[in-house]
Amino acid sequence: MSGVESASLSEVFSKIEPILSSKLKILQESVSNGFPNFLVEEPQENSILKELRKQAEDLGYSLVIRRAQEKKTLSILVVPKFRPQKADVKWNIALLFATIGTVFYAGYVSFEGNHLLNAIEYTLTLFAILVTHESSHYFTSKRHGLAASLPYFIPAIPPIGTFGAMIRAREPFKDRNQLFDVGFSGPFGGFVVACIATLIGVFTSPIKPIASVSNLSPLPFVPLLMLLVSDVVVKQNQVLILNPVAFAAWVGLIVTFLNALPTAQLDGGHVLRSFVSARVHHTISLITALSLIVLSIFVIPSFLIMGILMLLLSAYGHPGSMDDYTRVSKSRKALLFLWVAMLALSLPI
Repeated sequence: MSGVESASLSEVFSKIEPILSSKLKILQESVSNGFPNFLVEEPQENSILKELRKQAEDLGYSLVIRRAQEKKTLSILVVPKFRPQKADVKWNIALLFATIGTVFYAGYVSFEGNHLLNAIEYTLTLFAILVTHESSHYFTSKRHGLAASLPYFIPAIPPIGTFGAMIRAREPFKDRNQLFDVGFSGPFGGFVVACIATLIGVFTSPIKPIASVSNLSPLPFVPLLMLLVSDVVVKQNQVLILNPVAFAAWVGLIVTFLNALPTAQLDGGHVLRSFVSARVHHTISLITALSLIVLSIFVIPSFLIMGILMLLLSAYGHPGSMDDYTRVSKSRKALLFLWVAMLALSLPI
């Protein structure tokens, strides 16, 4: 974003200065990277900043709020209000149909019995998890008035048929509460559906004596939730043969776990950044990515690519929200316990 033209700087100052001075004590006015910048005293209440942001947006500007070096002061940078371009959905539609095809094919060739029914059950279950995950992101963004893309589904080869999906934020987050809500909503929504699919899948999957099963190829790891549910129905010397619904739940729980990890700009990275500074986020993000790489080397090789990707993404850090000063609400802090429980129950063992 280029700076404001010098001829317009005085106009911006004249519009924004009365707004800020009505609620805050302005200590200094300057120009930073071509944009008007105000050094102000901290407000008595965070609601003041929300009100000021709204007034600035009504005039066509956004306020980038950060703690200043001086104690109990804030830096408020005034930038033009971000206006997202019109979305082009051709790639969204193309990738959706491609992923439906690869997931359907994976379900068709990966299970014994009625191949067509298997493919339908696997596709419907897995897409129920993924669509709920991405829809939760999308509608939470809309609820906050944030522009977001439609989901980009990612096709892959069997036995899974997809690398998941993602949506792209089409404008910056306004505050930490929005950052938390968008990051939290996706994994939580997908996790709820994955839990239901786990219960249905495990209780309807065939159970056989281990001695009667030839060419058994056990899963490389099992999410804790699925392990706990399986222990209820599977006795000693028996094995659970995952049906298409159960396997889709397995995929959904793994997707939830990886997305919920506190790293980079993944969902867990958004949640982490809503609570901590950019520096702390960067440190935890790198530690998480390196831990996943170590885990892949010694325990779960299939996580190596994801670990390397997280490490690369962590190098870019996380910009946070426009208002990086206002803290997350108490109700959202309570949801952190739910976040930890979700991570634990989807943890691969």
